[in-house]
Amino acid sequence: MSTKRMIGILGIFLVGIVLGIIFDTFSPISLTSLFAPDVSSQVEKLYELINPGIDVSVVKLDQVSGMYKVLFKAVDVAGGVTYREAYITQDGKLMSENMILVEQSIAQLNRIRNFVDCLAAKDVRIAGISNQTATLIQFNLLGGSYATKLYLSCDGELAQQCVAANITQVPAVIYQGKGYPGVQSIQFFENLTACKF
Repeated sequence: MSTKRMIGILGIFLVGIVLGIIFDTFSPISLTSLFAPDVSSQVEKLYELINPGIDVSVVKLDQVSGMYKVLFKAVDVAGGVTYREAYITQDGKLMSENMILVEQSIAQLNRIRNFVDCLAAKDVRIAGISNQTATLIQFNLLGGSYATKLYLSCDGELAQQCVAANITQVPAVIYQGKGYPGVQSIQFFENLTACKF
């Protein structure tokens, strides 16, 4: 085989390797492993500073939606091992353990909103006291702040309207003139009103 032909084949091979690196498809050398060592050491350093005595090591690093998804292992002084995930920007400046899947979150929030709107259309009310734990739990079970449109306050001067409605315990669900005391489940609301979550 001639020298020119050998150089041509070697050149094509090198171009293939470079393209593989660029498109992150050549497994022995990837962009992530070439440019992310600083990200790994930053995650390790941060978690070791937050948790003195913990030994942290990055197990896996992947590119996901323009960020690095970091799987790391933490070993405590007793030898206990836990695994956690974090997401860090490529420049290493921002990190979060909690990422929101936007499309799924929008779908879930729409389900909650439609359910609460159905309850409101059927004139369901939830009598409660604004800072009472059980009242807050009831609204959290119904999706949080949007569900407060169902709220009937029994606070202070408004307590009299709850007494007049024969509400003796809060929270209480009021539907068709009847009160149902206590924190209620989604299934309770579905069975009571035929609204579907």
